Amino acid sequence: MKPEIDYEYYLNEITDYAVFTLDTFGNIISWNLGAERINGYSEAEVLQKHFSIFFPEESKKSGLPEELLVSAAASGRAEYSGWHIRKDGTKFYGNGVINAIYDKESNLIGFAKITRDLSILEENSEQISKSERKFRYLIESAPDAMIFTDANGIINLVNKQTIKLFGYTEAELYGRKIEMLMPERFSARHIKHRDEYQRNPKIRMMGEGRELKAKRKDGSEFDVEISLSPIKADPDDEMQIVAAIRDTTQRTRIENEIRELNRTLEQRVKERTEELEKSLVEKVTMLQEIHHRVKNNLQTVSSLLRIQSNKIPGNPAVGYLRASEQRIRSMALIHMQLYKTKDFSKINFSEYVEELCEQLKISFGIPDDKVKVNVRIKDIYFSIDTALPCGLMINELITNSLKHAFPGERQGRILIEIKKLENRSYELVYNDNGVGASEDKIAENPSKLGILLINTLVEQLEGDVETRYGDGAEFKLTFMDIEHKTHYRT
Repeated sequence: MKPEIDYEYYLNEITDYAVFTLDTFGNIISWNLGAERINGYSEAEVLQKHFSIFFPEESKKSGLPEELLVSAAASGRAEYSGWHIRKDGTKFYGNGVINAIYDKESNLIGFAKITRDLSILEENSEQISKSERKFRYLIESAPDAMIFTDANGIINLVNKQTIKLFGYTEAELYGRKIEMLMPERFSARHIKHRDEYQRNPKIRMMGEGRELKAKRKDGSEFDVEISLSPIKADPDDEMQIVAAIRDTTQRTRIENEIRELNRTLEQRVKERTEELEKSLVEKVTMLQEIHHRVKNNLQTVSSLLRIQSNKIPGNPAVGYLRASEQRIRSMALIHMQLYKTKDFSKINFSEYVEELCEQLKISFGIPDDKVKVNVRIKDIYFSIDTALPCGLMINELITNSLKHAFPGERQGRILIEIKKLENRSYELVYNDNGVGASEDKIAENPSKLGILLINTLVEQLEGDVETRYGDGAEFKLTFMDIEHKTHYRT
């Protein structure tokens, strides 16, 4: 004996489909939970109502529900896909199948209708269609030729830029090997590279560091730049390779022109540099010779003054001649320093002052152990316009000390210090520990002590001087480093 099956229970378990039965007139006589979920009606609300309530007005007016019943009665089955109406008036796209039900004597006793809501499938289909349109728009809007191939290099998708760049139609490209788009001399090599890429697929530039060529339908070749990207829509799908191809003919031409221009410019720069270096050597030699000659001329003048002073012993003018001689020597020493250096714009002032002190001590016959000179000048470089007046001031100060500050066997010391201040200004401090001098003596004969010359030189350097006499003498001078201004147009 066969077990009794509860068909109503199993029908209610089917919730993805609306399953209900109709009498021969199309009135609803049974209703499952799937029908309630899809259509929104409870069983009590639909029993004995005509199943046309699930059709839009236009379908009812056209007699579609009745036609489906007639067709099902005639052939045993009728199917319809279209819009349906829920209880709340919303539409859904559904597929319905109506099957005729017969008794044992083959008499029609009703119909069974099964409806499936296809809205989700329709939405998914629309989403897929939108994605496909976006994808197509993306590759069509790309500025480069985009070519999709399978793992074997068979072309299966191209964009309009590909058609424009290579001159083929889509039909001529689909199903063909990618090697058709490159010169034959590169084809065999490319097949090998393509197999290697399959083993290690990744986003990269093709043929990095090498010149790449492509071939149009008419056989003409052109320079290209190609980037490769592997893509898979699903892990189980076969890998596709996307090649983005850019025509670089114009860029290559410009790069070649730039390289040629660079070579020409480099050659011109080299030639001009050689000319300037040669000219610079000539000018350096000339400047050295000028400073050498100026130094020699000043030394000649100094020698003439010394000879002249020797011819008039006892004459009061001898002191002035000797002072002028020493001043000219201090100026000659500047030019000698410039002659020895490669930079004619500035001299190392510490070296200059130390050598000036030695010359003056020798000139006055002062032993090293009688007067010690301490020079505190570090990293000070002056242009000739500053060095000359500053050197003359120091010459006057040292001369004054050696002549008057240490009479007889008196020993002493001299300090010369220069410090850099702000705004190109400097401070010169000079002092000795000699016998000093009274204000009356200075006022009586300032020329004898070189005070007038020092004041004139300080004014030339746009500076000021402070003096202190008593136990020794001290001078504090502030002055500017005068920038040289040429008097000639270049």
